[in-house]
Amino acid sequence: MISPQFRPIVGGYERAAERLSAGLAALGHAVTVITERRDRAWPAQEERDGFRVRRLWCLYRPRLHMLTSMTAFAWFLVTQGRRFQIWHLHQYGLHAVLAVGLGKFLHRPVVLKLASTKDQGLERTASALPLARIAQALLRRVDAAVALTYEMKEEALRFGIPASRIHVVGNGVDTLAFRPHGEEERTHFKRQLGIDAKGMVVSVGRLSEEKNPDGLLRAWQIALSDLPTNWKLVLVGDGPMRAELEAFVNDHGLVASVILAGQQSRVEDWMKAADIFVLASHWEGLSNTMLEAMASGLPVISTRVSGCVDLLEKTGAGAVVETGDIATFAEMIVRLAKDPTLRYQMGYAGRPAVEREYSIKVIAAHHKQLYHNLLDGIGD
Repeated sequence: MISPQFRPIVGGYERAAERLSAGLAALGHAVTVITERRDRAWPAQEERDGFRVRRLWCLYRPRLHMLTSMTAFAWFLVTQGRRFQIWHLHQYGLHAVLAVGLGKFLHRPVVLKLASTKDQGLERTASALPLARIAQALLRRVDAAVALTYEMKEEALRFGIPASRIHVVGNGVDTLAFRPHGEEERTHFKRQLGIDAKGMVVSVGRLSEEKNPDGLLRAWQIALSDLPTNWKLVLVGDGPMRAELEAFVNDHGLVASVILAGQQSRVEDWMKAADIFVLASHWEGLSNTMLEAMASGLPVISTRVSGCVDLLEKTGAGAVVETGDIATFAEMIVRLAKDPTLRYQMGYAGRPAVEREYSIKVIAAHHKQLYHNLLDGIGD
Protein backbone atom coordinates (compact mmCIF):
# COMPACT_ATOMS: atom_id res chain seq x y z
CA MET A 1 0.00 0.00 0.00
CA ILE A 2 1.38 3.40 -0.97
CA SER A 3 -0.39 6.04 1.09
CA PRO A 4 1.66 9.24 1.51
CA GLN A 5 -0.61 10.26 4.41
CA PHE A 6 -1.42 7.67 7.08
CA ARG A 7 -1.69 7.43 10.84
CA PRO A 8 -1.25 9.46 12.95
CA ILE A 9 -2.92 11.59 10.25
CA VAL A 10 -6.56 10.51 10.32
CA GLY A 11 -8.81 11.39 7.39
CA GLY A 12 -11.15 9.66 5.00
CA TYR A 13 -8.69 8.04 2.64
CA GLU A 14 -6.21 7.28 5.43
CA ARG A 15 -8.88 5.40 7.39
CA ALA A 16 -10.02 3.56 4.26
CA ALA A 17 -6.44 2.48 3.52
CA GLU A 18 -6.02 1.29 7.10
CA ARG A 19 -9.23 -0.76 7.07
CA LEU A 20 -8.40 -2.36 3.73
CA SER A 21 -4.89 -3.23 4.90
CA ALA A 22 -6.27 -4.90 8.03
CA GLY A 23 -8.94 -6.69 6.01
CA LEU A 24 -6.40 -8.07 3.53
CA ALA A 25 -4.10 -9.13 6.37
CA ALA A 26 -7.02 -11.05 7.89
CA LEU A 27 -7.34 -12.92 4.58
CA GLY A 28 -3.71 -13.99 4.78
CA HIS A 29 -1.98 -11.33 2.70
CA ALA A 30 1.33 -9.82 3.80
CA VAL A 31 0.59 -6.09 3.69
CA THR A 32 2.99 -3.18 4.13
CA VAL A 33 1.87 0.46 4.09
CA ILE A 34 4.48 2.91 2.79
CA THR A 35 3.91 6.44 4.03
CA GLU A 36 5.68 9.67 5.01
CA ARG A 37 7.46 10.23 8.29
CA ARG A 38 6.72 13.91 8.71
CA ASP A 39 7.68 14.00 12.38
CA ARG A 40 10.68 12.25 13.94
CA ALA A 41 8.47 11.37 16.90
CA TRP A 42 6.53 9.04 14.61
CA PRO A 43 7.97 5.49 14.59
CA ALA A 44 9.84 4.57 11.42
CA GLN A 45 8.23 1.13 11.51
CA GLU A 46 5.35 -0.44 13.40
CA GLU A 47 2.85 -3.30 13.31
CA ARG A 48 -0.88 -2.54 13.26
CA ASP A 49 -3.77 -5.01 13.03
CA GLY A 50 -1.71 -7.62 11.21
CA PHE A 51 0.06 -5.34 8.72
CA ARG A 52 3.31 -3.36 8.73
CA VAL A 53 3.72 0.39 8.45
CA ARG A 54 6.97 1.75 7.01
CA ARG A 55 7.42 5.52 7.31
CA LEU A 56 9.91 7.13 4.94
CA TRP A 57 11.92 10.17 5.98
CA CYS A 58 11.02 13.56 4.53
CA LEU A 59 11.46 17.21 5.50
CA TYR A 60 7.96 18.54 6.14
CA ARG A 61 8.85 22.14 5.30
CA PRO A 62 7.86 24.54 2.51
CA ARG A 63 9.72 23.89 -0.77
CA LEU A 64 11.45 20.82 0.66
CA HIS A 65 8.54 18.54 1.53
CA MET A 66 7.63 17.22 -1.91
CA LEU A 67 11.23 17.02 -3.12
CA THR A 68 12.41 14.98 -0.13
CA SER A 69 9.27 12.83 -0.04
CA MET A 70 9.48 11.95 -3.74
CA THR A 71 13.18 11.16 -3.38
CA ALA A 72 12.54 8.84 -0.42
CA PHE A 73 9.67 7.05 -2.16
CA ALA A 74 11.65 6.66 -5.40
CA TRP A 75 14.64 5.21 -3.54
CA PHE A 76 12.43 2.78 -1.61
CA LEU A 77 10.56 1.58 -4.70
CA VAL A 78 13.73 1.15 -6.75
CA THR A 79 15.65 -0.69 -4.01
CA GLN A 80 12.82 -2.63 -2.33
CA GLY A 81 9.80 -2.42 -4.61
CA ARG A 82 10.38 -5.83 -6.18
CA ARG A 83 9.71 -7.45 -2.79
CA PHE A 84 6.01 -6.68 -3.27
CA GLN A 85 3.77 -8.35 -5.85
CA ILE A 86 1.22 -5.51 -6.04
CA TRP A 87 1.61 -1.76 -5.56
CA HIS A 88 -1.71 -0.23 -4.46
CA LEU A 89 -1.84 3.58 -4.50
CA HIS A 90 -4.20 5.55 -2.27
CA GLN A 91 -3.50 9.02 -3.64
CA TYR A 92 -3.25 10.28 -7.21
CA GLY A 93 -0.78 13.14 -7.01
CA LEU A 94 2.91 13.06 -7.85
CA HIS A 95 3.49 9.91 -5.79
CA ALA A 96 1.06 8.07 -8.07
CA VAL A 97 2.82 9.29 -11.20
CA LEU A 98 6.15 8.14 -9.75
CA ALA A 99 4.79 4.72 -8.77
CA VAL A 100 3.12 4.04 -12.13
CA GLY A 101 6.32 4.96 -13.98
CA LEU A 102 8.54 2.84 -11.75
CA GLY A 103 6.01 0.02 -11.76
CA LYS A 104 6.31 -0.23 -15.54
CA PHE A 105 10.11 -0.18 -15.29
CA LEU A 106 10.24 -2.80 -12.52
CA HIS A 107 7.38 -4.92 -13.91
CA ARG A 108 5.09 -4.53 -10.93
CA PRO A 109 1.30 -4.15 -11.42
CA VAL A 110 -0.02 -0.89 -10.00
CA VAL A 111 -3.55 -0.39 -8.66
CA LEU A 112 -4.79 3.20 -8.31
CA LYS A 113 -7.65 4.02 -5.97
CA LEU A 114 -9.79 6.91 -7.21
CA ALA A 115 -10.60 8.84 -4.07
CA SER A 116 -12.95 11.63 -5.14
CA THR A 117 -14.83 13.37 -7.95
CA LYS A 118 -15.17 16.77 -9.62
CA ASP A 119 -12.67 19.35 -8.27
CA GLN A 120 -10.79 16.64 -6.39
CA GLY A 121 -11.22 13.99 -9.06
CA LEU A 122 -8.53 12.35 -11.17
CA GLU A 123 -8.83 14.54 -14.26
CA ARG A 124 -8.64 17.91 -12.51
CA THR A 125 -5.95 16.76 -10.10
CA ALA A 126 -3.75 15.35 -12.86
CA SER A 127 -4.17 18.45 -15.04
CA ALA A 128 -2.79 20.61 -12.20
CA LEU A 129 0.38 18.55 -11.69
CA PRO A 130 3.80 19.66 -12.95
CA LEU A 131 4.43 18.34 -16.48
CA ALA A 132 0.71 17.60 -16.64
CA ARG A 133 0.69 15.90 -20.04
CA ILE A 134 3.38 13.42 -19.02
CA ALA A 135 1.64 12.82 -15.68
CA GLN A 136 -1.70 12.21 -17.38
CA ALA A 137 -0.15 9.83 -19.92
CA LEU A 138 1.44 7.78 -17.15
CA LEU A 139 -1.71 7.65 -15.02
CA ARG A 140 -3.69 6.39 -18.03
CA ARG A 141 -1.34 3.39 -18.11
CA VAL A 142 -2.19 2.22 -14.60
CA ASP A 143 -2.83 -1.53 -14.51
CA ALA A 144 -6.09 -1.20 -12.58
CA ALA A 145 -8.16 1.67 -11.22
CA VAL A 146 -10.55 1.17 -8.31
CA ALA A 147 -13.55 3.50 -8.57
CA LEU A 148 -15.68 3.83 -5.47
CA THR A 149 -18.84 4.68 -7.45
CA TYR A 150 -20.12 4.53 -11.02
CA GLU A 151 -19.83 8.32 -11.23
CA MET A 152 -16.12 7.94 -10.54
CA LYS A 153 -15.91 5.21 -13.18
CA GLU A 154 -17.38 7.60 -15.76
CA GLU A 155 -14.79 10.23 -14.84
CA ALA A 156 -12.01 7.65 -15.22
CA LEU A 157 -13.33 6.68 -18.65
CA ARG A 158 -13.36 10.33 -19.75
CA PHE A 159 -9.81 10.66 -18.44
CA GLY A 160 -8.74 7.86 -20.77
CA ILE A 161 -8.37 4.74 -18.62
CA PRO A 162 -9.77 1.73 -20.56
CA ALA A 163 -13.02 0.29 -19.21
CA SER A 164 -11.40 -3.14 -18.79
CA ARG A 165 -9.04 -1.68 -16.18
CA ILE A 166 -11.68 0.12 -14.09
CA HIS A 167 -13.25 -1.80 -11.21
CA VAL A 168 -16.08 -0.43 -9.05
CA VAL A 169 -15.36 -1.41 -5.44
CA GLY A 170 -16.50 0.69 -2.49
CA ASN A 171 -14.85 1.52 0.81
CA GLY A 172 -15.02 -1.09 3.55
CA VAL A 173 -16.71 -0.63 6.93
CA ASP A 174 -16.03 -2.39 10.21
CA THR A 175 -19.59 -3.49 10.88
CA LEU A 176 -18.66 -4.77 14.34
CA ALA A 177 -17.35 -1.40 15.52
CA PHE A 178 -20.20 0.46 13.80
CA ARG A 179 -23.52 -1.10 14.76
CA PRO A 180 -26.98 0.09 15.86
CA HIS A 181 -27.85 1.07 19.42
CA GLY A 182 -31.18 1.71 21.11
CA GLU A 183 -32.38 5.02 22.52
CA GLU A 184 -31.32 4.25 26.10
CA GLU A 185 -27.85 3.24 24.93
CA ARG A 186 -27.50 6.42 22.86
CA THR A 187 -28.44 8.50 25.90
CA HIS A 188 -25.77 6.66 27.90
CA PHE A 189 -23.13 7.29 25.21
CA LYS A 190 -24.05 11.00 25.09
CA ARG A 191 -23.35 11.23 28.80
CA GLN A 192 -20.02 9.45 28.35
CA LEU A 193 -19.05 12.13 25.83
CA GLY A 194 -20.18 14.86 28.22
CA ILE A 195 -23.04 15.97 25.99
CA ASP A 196 -26.25 17.07 27.68
CA ALA A 197 -28.79 16.75 24.86
CA LYS A 198 -32.07 15.01 24.16
CA GLY A 199 -31.15 14.59 20.51
CA MET A 200 -27.87 14.82 18.62
CA VAL A 201 -27.14 15.49 14.95
CA VAL A 202 -23.58 14.59 13.98
CA SER A 203 -21.34 15.45 11.05
CA VAL A 204 -17.89 13.89 10.66
CA GLY A 205 -15.35 15.37 8.28
CA ARG A 206 -12.58 17.84 7.67
CA LEU A 207 -13.51 21.46 8.31
CA SER A 208 -12.67 22.57 4.79
CA GLU A 209 -14.46 24.14 1.85
CA GLU A 210 -15.39 20.95 -0.01
CA LYS A 211 -17.12 19.54 3.10
CA ASN A 212 -19.30 22.68 3.36
CA PRO A 213 -19.42 22.96 7.17
CA ASP A 214 -20.44 26.61 6.90
CA GLY A 215 -23.48 25.60 4.84
CA LEU A 216 -24.37 23.04 7.49
CA LEU A 217 -24.21 25.71 10.21
CA ARG A 218 -26.49 27.97 8.17
CA ALA A 219 -28.98 25.11 7.77
CA TRP A 220 -28.81 24.47 11.52
CA GLN A 221 -29.44 28.15 12.23
CA ILE A 222 -32.62 27.97 10.11
CA ALA A 223 -33.76 24.69 11.68
CA LEU A 224 -33.10 25.62 15.29
CA SER A 225 -36.33 27.48 16.03
CA ASP A 226 -38.44 24.51 14.87
CA LEU A 227 -36.44 21.74 16.52
CA PRO A 228 -37.61 19.88 19.65
CA THR A 229 -36.11 21.06 22.92
CA ASN A 230 -32.42 20.46 23.62
CA TRP A 231 -31.15 19.13 20.29
CA LYS A 232 -27.51 19.73 19.43
CA LEU A 233 -25.33 19.67 16.33
CA VAL A 234 -21.85 18.15 16.71
CA LEU A 235 -19.14 18.63 14.08
CA VAL A 236 -16.37 16.05 14.50
CA GLY A 237 -13.18 17.00 12.69
CA ASP A 238 -10.70 19.81 12.28
CA GLY A 239 -9.32 21.87 9.44
CA PRO A 240 -8.60 25.31 7.99
CA MET A 241 -12.15 26.63 8.47
CA ARG A 242 -12.30 26.04 12.22
CA ALA A 243 -11.70 29.66 13.26
CA GLU A 244 -14.30 30.89 10.76
CA LEU A 245 -16.85 28.38 12.04
CA GLU A 246 -16.17 29.27 15.67
CA ALA A 247 -16.78 32.93 14.82
CA PHE A 248 -20.05 32.05 13.06
CA VAL A 249 -21.24 30.05 16.07
CA ASN A 250 -20.43 32.92 18.44
CA ASP A 251 -21.83 35.67 16.21
CA HIS A 252 -25.14 33.92 15.52
CA GLY A 253 -26.02 32.75 19.01
CA LEU A 254 -25.37 29.06 18.37
CA VAL A 255 -22.98 28.38 21.26
CA ALA A 256 -25.62 26.50 23.26
CA SER A 257 -26.59 24.18 20.40
CA VAL A 258 -23.39 23.59 18.37
CA ILE A 259 -20.30 21.65 19.46
CA LEU A 260 -17.08 21.74 17.45
CA ALA A 261 -15.58 18.54 18.80
CA GLY A 262 -12.28 18.67 16.89
CA GLN A 263 -10.36 15.69 15.56
CA GLN A 264 -11.38 12.41 17.21
CA SER A 265 -9.61 9.07 16.87
CA ARG A 266 -12.72 7.00 17.70
CA VAL A 267 -15.45 8.09 15.33
CA GLU A 268 -17.57 5.12 16.42
CA ASP A 269 -18.06 6.69 19.87
CA TRP A 270 -19.80 9.67 18.26
CA MET A 271 -21.93 7.49 16.00
CA LYS A 272 -23.09 5.52 19.06
CA ALA A 273 -24.37 8.72 20.66
CA ALA A 274 -25.96 10.26 17.55
CA ASP A 275 -29.60 10.24 16.45
CA ILE A 276 -29.13 11.68 12.93
CA PHE A 277 -26.10 11.82 10.62
CA VAL A 278 -25.65 14.68 8.14
CA LEU A 279 -23.33 15.09 5.15
CA ALA A 280 -23.34 18.56 3.59
CA SER A 281 -20.39 18.19 1.18
CA HIS A 282 -20.09 19.90 -2.19
CA TRP A 283 -18.42 16.75 -3.54
CA GLU A 284 -17.26 13.35 -2.31
CA GLY A 285 -15.80 10.10 -3.56
CA LEU A 286 -17.76 7.64 -1.46
CA SER A 287 -18.16 8.97 2.05
CA ASN A 288 -16.65 6.65 4.66
CA THR A 289 -18.57 8.36 7.40
CA MET A 290 -21.90 7.98 5.59
CA LEU A 291 -21.29 4.23 5.31
CA GLU A 292 -20.33 4.11 8.99
CA ALA A 293 -23.50 6.01 9.92
CA MET A 294 -25.63 3.56 7.94
CA ALA A 295 -23.85 0.62 9.60
CA SER A 296 -24.64 2.31 12.94
CA GLY A 297 -28.35 2.34 12.09
CA LEU A 298 -28.54 6.13 11.75
CA PRO A 299 -30.81 7.97 9.32
CA VAL A 300 -28.78 10.10 6.91
CA ILE A 301 -29.37 13.50 5.33
CA SER A 302 -26.92 14.11 2.48
CA THR A 303 -26.35 16.52 -0.34
CA ARG A 304 -26.39 14.97 -3.82
CA VAL A 305 -22.79 13.76 -3.99
CA SER A 306 -21.19 10.69 -5.55
CA GLY A 307 -22.71 7.43 -4.32
CA CYS A 308 -25.48 8.94 -2.22
CA VAL A 309 -28.41 8.14 -4.55
CA ASP A 310 -27.71 4.40 -4.63
CA LEU A 311 -26.96 4.32 -0.92
CA LEU A 312 -29.84 6.44 0.35
CA GLU A 313 -32.72 6.88 -2.08
CA LYS A 314 -32.71 3.32 -3.41
CA THR A 315 -32.46 1.76 0.05
CA GLY A 316 -34.67 4.23 1.92
CA ALA A 317 -31.83 4.84 4.38
CA GLY A 318 -31.98 8.62 4.19
CA ALA A 319 -32.82 11.79 2.32
CA VAL A 320 -30.90 13.43 -0.52
CA VAL A 321 -30.95 17.23 -0.85
CA GLU A 322 -29.62 19.21 -3.79
CA THR A 323 -26.21 20.73 -3.08
CA GLY A 324 -26.61 24.31 -1.93
CA ASP A 325 -30.29 23.97 -0.95
CA ILE A 326 -29.81 25.03 2.65
CA ALA A 327 -33.52 25.59 3.34
CA THR A 328 -34.50 22.04 2.34
CA PHE A 329 -31.56 20.63 4.30
CA ALA A 330 -32.87 22.49 7.37
CA GLU A 331 -36.39 21.17 6.75
CA MET A 332 -35.12 17.59 6.66
CA ILE A 333 -33.23 18.03 9.94
CA VAL A 334 -36.44 19.27 11.59
CA ARG A 335 -38.55 16.52 10.03
CA LEU A 336 -36.31 13.73 11.27
CA ALA A 337 -35.80 15.30 14.70
CA LYS A 338 -39.59 15.39 15.18
CA ASP A 339 -40.28 11.89 13.84
CA PRO A 340 -38.58 9.04 15.77
CA THR A 341 -40.49 6.44 13.74
CA LEU A 342 -39.06 7.76 10.47
CA ARG A 343 -35.59 7.88 12.02
CA TYR A 344 -35.90 4.22 12.99
CA GLN A 345 -37.23 3.18 9.56
CA MET A 346 -34.39 4.88 7.71
CA GLY A 347 -31.76 3.56 10.10
CA TYR A 348 -33.18 0.04 9.89
CA ALA A 349 -32.98 0.17 6.07
CA GLY A 350 -29.36 1.29 5.93
CA ARG A 351 -27.42 -1.37 7.79
CA PRO A 352 -28.35 -4.41 5.63
CA ALA A 353 -27.11 -2.62 2.50
CA VAL A 354 -23.76 -1.89 4.16
CA GLU A 355 -23.43 -5.45 5.51
CA ARG A 356 -24.21 -6.89 2.09
CA GLU A 357 -22.00 -4.68 -0.07
CA TYR A 358 -19.56 -2.66 2.07
CA SER A 359 -18.43 -4.72 5.04
CA ILE A 360 -14.64 -4.85 5.17
CA LYS A 361 -14.73 -8.63 4.62
CA VAL A 362 -16.62 -8.19 1.34
CA ILE A 363 -14.45 -5.31 0.13
CA ALA A 364 -11.19 -7.07 1.04
CA ALA A 365 -12.34 -10.18 -0.85
CA HIS A 366 -13.05 -8.06 -3.96
CA HIS A 367 -9.53 -6.61 -3.80
CA LYS A 368 -8.01 -10.04 -3.26
CA GLN A 369 -9.67 -11.26 -6.46
CA LEU A 370 -8.50 -8.16 -8.34
CA TYR A 371 -4.92 -8.75 -7.24
CA HIS A 372 -5.05 -12.40 -8.30
CA ASN A 373 -6.44 -11.42 -11.70
CA LEU A 374 -3.61 -8.93 -12.22
CA LEU A 375 -0.96 -11.46 -11.24
CA ASP A 376 -2.56 -14.08 -13.51
CA GLY A 377 -2.69 -11.62 -16.41
CA ILE A 378 -6.49 -11.62 -16.63
CA GLY A 379 -7.96 -8.54 -18.33
CA ASP A 380 -6.29 -5.68 -20.13
